[in-house]
Amino acid sequence: MNILIVEDEIVSSYYLIDILESLGHKDIYDCTNMKDALNIIKKHKIDLVFMDINIKGNTDGIKCAKILNKEYTLPIIFTTAYTDSSTVLEASETNIYGYLIKPFEKVDVKISLMLATKKIKDNKPEIIQKSNTIINLGNEQRYNLTNKTFTINNKIIDLTKKELDLLDIFCKNINHNISYDTLKDKVWENPNISNSTIRDTISRLKKKTPNLNIKNIVNYGYILKN
Repeated sequence: MNILIVEDEIVSSYYLIDILESLGHKDIYDCTNMKDALNIIKKHKIDLVFMDINIKGNTDGIKCAKILNKEYTLPIIFTTAYTDSSTVLEASETNIYGYLIKPFEKVDVKISLMLATKKIKDNKPEIIQKSNTIINLGNEQRYNLTNKTFTINNKIIDLTKKELDLLDIFCKNINHNISYDTLKDKVWENPNISNSTIRDTISRLKKKTPNLNIKNIVNYGYILKN
């Protein structure tokens, strides 16, 4: 995997790099702030991020993770000394794949990587065409990423543009939390759209696609379970 480390303490960053290299990982990038993290992600394919909660700049690691996942769905393993419930809860509202408590050792990193790698593999949607355009959603449900059509038993289900846009972003992020902010930005392109409008549209989508497993995650966002 290509791994990015976002850590403002040089000693901690080198320590984690040494552990990852000893575990056989070679493609490792590191930075200390959100701006540099974005630049690295734009230039390189990143598969997993180790994110310290205290990083340089005005944006902490949790906010950085949320911003990254508006554009990229990246698995995050947080590295932090914080164990209070409020911090853990806030971190859980991101695409979190692990939570390493400092000071950690090699075995802790190894276990976190094993669990994260398994979760990454399990969360990959099944591609059923060589063209990599059709996703099998189970129960004879198929979504075509190219022409944005949804079928059940090979019959096209008539959806509105907003409903299709919602389904499209859900299918591209199967088993990942999609926040209201992301839906406002990507589907409505309007940060001021109300959460109730989003819920109403998703409710209509659910009625038209009753076999789809779209779940509401508390008041944070939605997830399409494969």
